[in-house]
Parts: sequence; structure tokens; C-alpha cells
Amino acid sequence: MICLTLMELSIEADLQLLEQNRELIDMVELRLDMLTDPMLIHPDIVKLKFGIPSIITYRKKVDGGKYQGSETYRRTVLYKYSKSGFDYIDLEMDTSFPEIEKSALDNGTKIIRSYHNFSGVPDNLESIIRQLASGPGEIAKAAVFPQNSSEILQLFEIINKIKDIEDKIVLGMGDFGLPTRILYKKIGSILTFCSISDNSGAPGQLNPEDMINIYGVNRINKNTSIYGIIGNPVMHSKSPILHNRAYRRAKMDAVYIPFLVDNIDSFFKLALFLNISGFSVTVPYKVDILNYIDERSPELESIKSCNTVVRNDQLWKGFNTDLKGFLKPLLSLNNLSSFEKCAVIGAGGASRSVVFALKSIGKEVSIFNRSINKAKKLAEEAGCSYFPITSLDLLYNFDLIVQTTSVGMTPEDDETPLPGYKFKSGQIVYDIVYTPLKTKFLKDAEISGAITIGGMEMLKIQGIEQFEIFTKQFFPQEEQKENF
Repeated sequence: MICLTLMELSIEADLQLLEQNRELIDMVELRLDMLTDPMLIHPDIVKLKFGIPSIITYRKKVDGGKYQGSETYRRTVLYKYSKSGFDYIDLEMDTSFPEIEKSALDNGTKIIRSYHNFSGVPDNLESIIRQLASGPGEIAKAAVFPQNSSEILQLFEIINKIKDIEDKIVLGMGDFGLPTRILYKKIGSILTFCSISDNSGAPGQLNPEDMINIYGVNRINKNTSIYGIIGNPVMHSKSPILHNRAYRRAKMDAVYIPFLVDNIDSFFKLALFLNISGFSVTVPYKVDILNYIDERSPELESIKSCNTVVRNDQLWKGFNTDLKGFLKPLLSLNNLSSFEKCAVIGAGGASRSVVFALKSIGKEVSIFNRSINKAKKLAEEAGCSYFPITSLDLLYNFDLIVQTTSVGMTPEDDETPLPGYKFKSGQIVYDIVYTPLKTKFLKDAEISGAITIGGMEMLKIQGIEQFEIFTKQFFPQEEQKENF
């Protein structure tokens, strides 16, 4: 079930929010701690207006809520609501209100016994969950905040150990924990929470529209194939939209989700644990990932930058679809003869693909980078020149300037890798960043009369090829017309 957490200051606003999202959700959680005065509300009327299963929660600040008053008052409020026959009432692990528990059970309300930890995944989480589930008829709920890739792996391992507990809710908060929210059915939780983004019920909650329209969490089951994208950062990625729409169009039982990764070794252990079928790779792992794959496609031997990994007969095979993705938008707008001297800003994994792509069509390439040693290393491998990024005056001599770093990516929209540089009219300026669609780098170029290319087309083209590598199917043509 998809549960919308209602976090407004008034019950009227909560009900309005429910009506706006009713077709996307299965149930609601009413957060009494957010209301101005929950004692003034008539619970019986509210339950009737909800018209779907509902949870009553009065969360203390120490447990991630807003309530900071006396326990006596909280107890009084909860007792009032316990008599109105809501489907569930959430009581924290350390809360002992016998009269409320009895009243709830007498009125057909199930008790969710909850535990929250905002500092990480405790080593004794399995025993905590088993303790939560020990009360007769009580549903165990554990919400923890994994701080890194190792802890999200640990959380999934713990979830696997408690498969015998049928009625449970286990989720990871924050960006590292997002996969547990999307894969809740696959890991055995009875529900997952969502909220409206400007008033989130807990760190990492998605909004209902994204839950359904992007990830299709209501369709995920134990047999659903898992694909994804790894990176740091990664939550800005538009790839889940492209791939998940294509899976639905192709009638595939599959989902593509973002994995925030700070340790590749831990991710590969998680990938095996979850039986992940394939994944995309973004910054900063396009080069480091080569140490973890078993087979390389021919282009990887020269480019040494991998953005696509697929599981094939228990082996991981790497590909690069960035090269084709980069060249096609450029060549569709410009003749090969319209640019000969090409400057590439950056010397990371993405820049490798760009440099080798330009070299493959016979162009003269120079690398500009903050770290001159990284620029030198790549330049020597690719057979091109290199300069410090501070040599701005040299850029006037180039026909094409390609920006391959993450500078200017949302949320740092006001940044540019070339502060103070005045582009030349007629220069071709290409930024592979696609969030925002038009970076400051491109805006500055437009002002000077340059020809600009954004990163969205590159994303689409390389993503289409990734889809076909992942699934061994042709990309559904109708999907190419979809906008992000």
C-alpha cells in the first residue's frame, strides 16, 4: 500500500491534499503533531471523510516529529482518537499507554509499534524489530537513516533475516535509503510512505506522483527485475524517467532506480544481494568501475570509461554508450568541417568519452583542467594537448568547447567552470550537464552569440542504447517522443 503522510497545519488542508492525490494512493497517515490543535477536531468525521485506510500518528520531536509538549496532553489526544476506529495507530517503541492500546484494539484499530533512528543503522536492528513485532497483533515499524553504502547493504541484509515476520514496515530514510521505499513490496514491507515534497514526512520520501508515474511502485513484485543508476550525486538524474517509461511501454516487469553510492565495493555486494540485472554509471565512478567488471566491450579498451554495466551469466560486462550519445547531437547540428579545433573542459570519466569521440572523427583536441596532472595523463593516452583551466585566453582559438565537469549542475546552477570567460560569436559550445536544461555556461555562451548544445539529447541517445543493452530489446519508438 502507498501511504500519503498528511503534514498540513489544518485538517481542511490535509483533506484537500488527500483529494488531490486520492487516485494515486491507498491510505493516509494523519500526523497530529503537525496540526495546530488536534483536540478541536472531531475524529469520527475525519475518518469518514478519509474514506480509505488511515494511520493516526502523534510524533514526538525526538522521534522525528514536531510535538514538544507534555506526555499527558499527547496521551489525552491519542486516547480521543483511539476511540474512533481508525485502521492503525502508531505508538513508539518506548511509549506505554495501556488504556490507549486497549481502546484502540476494542475499536478495531491495529497498533503499529515504531522505532526511529536518524543517526544510522544500529547493529542490533534485527533484535529491535523482533521486539517491536513481539506484541500480540502489533505491526513492527523500523525507520533508520543509513549514512553510507555499507549501511544500506547492512539494512537489506537485516531485512532478509526477518522474512519470517509477515506484518512489518522497514525503510531507510534519506538518499541512501531510497531503494527501500521503492522496493517495499519486494522486501516484504506492508506499505511505503510518500508525502508532498515541500512538506516531507521524513527524509527521502518521494511524492505520490513520482511513486506511481516514474517508479510504478504499485506494480513491483518479488519477480520484478531491478536496474538502476549509481553515482554521487545521483538523485538529480533523469534516467529513471527514460528507462521506466520504456519498460512500461515494452510491457516489461522491471524498475530502474537511483542508488547513491560512496563505496563501489559495497554497491557490488548489494547488487548481487538484490540480483540487480544492470545499471548505469555516472560521476565519479566511470573510471573506477572498470576495476569491478569481468568483461569489457571493445570500446572500453581504448576509452577506459564505462557508463553501462550489465549482468551476463553471473559476470559483469561493461560498455560505453556516452561516445555515441555525445556525437549524435553534435553532428546533427554541425557539419564535420565546421569544427576542427576542440577544447574539452575536464579530465574525468565523462571527458574521456568526449575526447575519444572527437578523436574518432579526426578532430584536434586539447584538454583544459584544474588538475594538470590528470589532464596530462588523459592527453598522453588520447594523443592530444593539455592546458591548465586558467589559460582562458587560449580558448578563443577553438571552434568547439565542451564542458564535461559537474560544475553548474543543480543545485549549483549559478556556477560555471569558466568564470569571466567571454565566448566568441560563432563558437560551438556544448555542455553535457542536463540539470538544469540550460546551465550558466550555456547562457553565457548564448549572450556572446555562440551556438549551444545542452546535455539532454546526449542523455536520451545514450539511454536508448543502454536500454537495448540491458534488455536485449529494441527501444520502444513511441517513447523517444516523450519529454522529461
